[in-house]
Amino acid sequence: MRCSADNSLVASDKKETIKLYVTTTSFVLVKDDKILEIHFDGHKMTRRETYEPKDIVQKYEIYGIVGFIEGFKEKYMVVISSVQLRGHLLGNPVYVIDGVSCLSFDSYKACQKLDTKEEEQEAVKAQDEDHEAATRQKPPVQLTQSNSFLTRIKKTFAKKKSNPDLASMNEDTLIDQPQVLDAIKKDQDLLVPSNSSSISQNSSASTMSTSSYDDNDEEDALEQRLVRQVTEMFSRSMFLYSNTCDITNSFQRSLVKSEENSEYNDPQIPLWKKVDKRFWWNEHLTRDFVTQKLDEWVVPVMQGTLQIEPCQIDGYGFDFVLISRRSRERAGMRYQRRGINEDGQVANFVETEQAVIFKKDEVNHVASFIQTRGSIPVFWSQSPYSLHPVPTLDRTDQENKAAFQKHFETQEKLYGKQIIVNLTELVGREAIVGQQYRHHVEELADPNIKYVEFDFHKETKGMKFENISKLSKSLYDDLSKIQYFWETAVMNDETIVYCRQSGVFRTNCMDCLDRTNVVQSAFGRSVLNLQLMRFGISEYPEQGIKYYDDFERIFNNVWANNGDMISRMYAGTSALKGDFTRTGKRNITGMMNDASNSLARMYFNTIKDFWRQATVDYILGYHKSEIFRHVPQSTKMSAEPGIERRWAKIRADAIAISSEIVVSDDETLIQGWTLLSPTNEESGKQRSPRKEFQEKILLLTEKALYICSYNYALEKVIQFKRLGLDTIISIQMGEYILSSLTPASRSEDQNYGLILNHSKDGELVRWNTGSIHNQSLGDININQPDGDITIAAVQAAFEGVDSISFKAVRYNILGELDGEVETCKKQIQDIVKVIAKACKHDEHDTQFVFQKPIISLEQAEKTDGIFKKMGYKIKRAIWI
Repeated sequence: MRCSADNSLVASDKKETIKLYVTTTSFVLVKDDKILEIHFDGHKMTRRETYEPKDIVQKYEIYGIVGFIEGFKEKYMVVISSVQLRGHLLGNPVYVIDGVSCLSFDSYKACQKLDTKEEEQEAVKAQDEDHEAATRQKPPVQLTQSNSFLTRIKKTFAKKKSNPDLASMNEDTLIDQPQVLDAIKKDQDLLVPSNSSSISQNSSASTMSTSSYDDNDEEDALEQRLVRQVTEMFSRSMFLYSNTCDITNSFQRSLVKSEENSEYNDPQIPLWKKVDKRFWWNEHLTRDFVTQKLDEWVVPVMQGTLQIEPCQIDGYGFDFVLISRRSRERAGMRYQRRGINEDGQVANFVETEQAVIFKKDEVNHVASFIQTRGSIPVFWSQSPYSLHPVPTLDRTDQENKAAFQKHFETQEKLYGKQIIVNLTELVGREAIVGQQYRHHVEELADPNIKYVEFDFHKETKGMKFENISKLSKSLYDDLSKIQYFWETAVMNDETIVYCRQSGVFRTNCMDCLDRTNVVQSAFGRSVLNLQLMRFGISEYPEQGIKYYDDFERIFNNVWANNGDMISRMYAGTSALKGDFTRTGKRNITGMMNDASNSLARMYFNTIKDFWRQATVDYILGYHKSEIFRHVPQSTKMSAEPGIERRWAKIRADAIAISSEIVVSDDETLIQGWTLLSPTNEESGKQRSPRKEFQEKILLLTEKALYICSYNYALEKVIQFKRLGLDTIISIQMGEYILSSLTPASRSEDQNYGLILNHSKDGELVRWNTGSIHNQSLGDININQPDGDITIAAVQAAFEGVDSISFKAVRYNILGELDGEVETCKKQIQDIVKVIAKACKHDEHDTQFVFQKPIISLEQAEKTDGIFKKMGYKIKRAIWI
């Protein structure tokens, strides 16, 4: 953490401000001698040498610019409207953001937003139910339902025209989900939940048309929600910044960077070029400044916590500093982000640095010690709909092994030796994930990794929290070996490094919150005892800081505040077991507070965290604003970054594997597609939106069509049906509407399908039960054949005509795939054209290819009964 020395700032609490002039055509920013004009029309940015106020609507003071966001309708400049000075690091002020304002590129709207910023920030704090609990100055707030919720319900039902809300269950994508085994299906659930039977009531009330919904109302509602979520996220005192100091790098990492590149210490080099990008949260939002080389306006913002406390022991004065940096990699909320991703990045990764800064014999000393925390680095998840959900393992052993290895290769490169302290239960519901952790450590067999298990709950049962000292004592030799960082800077800026830290304690429990913070504070205490003795500040090495009551109180409170803030970032409430961190004792009051916070966490898990996760992914640039349309469709977790690219590859692989398995050697694959098809569809019966759908593979050769039921988890073809091209009688294509509740579900372009009418004569069906691996055929939506056979061939010799219907899969819902993706209607038209040509028919031959709705909008409206519509309105009131 190399900071620009500026002694004039040491005693100054004056906040650095920027003058913001809102004119009729632009924003004008003035900071010292730097002037920038941002035009409303075209959003062009221009540096100015001078500025004479002209056509000014209003003038304000702000503290910085977080960046720019693109909404559904407008672009916004996110400005820092309220800050608090957190303290000074080597004379450099560090601020925490208390409030932001999202300013529309419209003078009237921007002024209106800034004029009401105080009321808006108070509203954000009022909505943050755990705000007081986090400070521990008042009893935890009990969860109650506000009148505002009831008001929203009343307003929703009072409207003559209901506003379609894609932030509620969106039925157009309810079926855009392959019905595959849970191990793979969970990932697709992040995009769209599977279609299950819905309540339908054919009463007179159900004839109420939903096609009259005003789509603009929905856009307005989503725009407001997006702005509100971004404002709330940056207004909860969770983000830090400094205009003169790089707070994203530790003291030791900063020294290494300065040794490798002399420009790192150059104050003329913009801060954003020095930061550790793992902790630069607003990089995506500031891309307009960066691309236009407006470096002086980029303010690197970090999510984390910092506390600086001036202390004194026996006449020696020093600053005690604790700073936590929360990684943006796999960032998010508690049950929305668990475990690891393909790049080896883990959820809730936090680097915590404990430092002592003091001056002795006219020499400045800085000593620091780093610890890390992060989720168990395997693929796993938990449902948010329970106080104590059972963890579920995901992905294959090979995928876990690859991601696990990537994670620790990166950690060793950054921090050196890894001393893993796993605090999860060795038996019980947590053991399944802990066992996988141990398994992969043993399999990796890395000599730079030491793995330690400490069943926190078992060891501290009966409030015996003093047993934690056993753990820290058992690891004291490791602590001595990895050491800590200690440097001095004499008057001529010469730096002397006495020692460097060569490894870290990587601590985790299930959430990496409560137990982790207690144990990390114990490790911090051990290293601090050692440091103060070596610095000559403490003269009681046996008793350590316990001998100094005032300082121990400061130490405990700083660590407890650190735990509370990290917990608020990840779980929405203060940390559990905070009473022990603050006082060194466990009591009944603390246990009651923990119970209250546990209930609050469940509320956040099920109601607010979907939106908060979408906001995190949005501001980090992982998703576009479209993510807000799909928030409540996520039944377990919100959409993972990269999920659409992953599924594009999975589908391409499924087509290739299916082709290798089912296509005869004397045939050549022309093309393959993935399409949705109703399960157990019966010939001759009217199609209903209430059916469940399965994603199937459709393969076309010069002789036949193959329709494959595919197990995505096992990468196996479970069943396939072969239709000779000469058996295809006709192809129908048309709209395939399953619900009329939302604009996307009513769109013909996004809800289109085809029906293959074919002769039963020559139809061939095969099952591959050898690939089921003890799973019943009923579980994967195919009929079980008679007999115990490995490959059963069934020749249907019945007379008559049969039909198979398909619905196009909606791709690129979240906009992750590169290039333009065709609409569902265009997909179907292209598929039909290719099949017709293979069948020796012209696509314009109306006897062979004809257009007719498969399920029309009118039919779909009849199935949307009164209860379904009422449920939709209630969801809309809750989510918007």
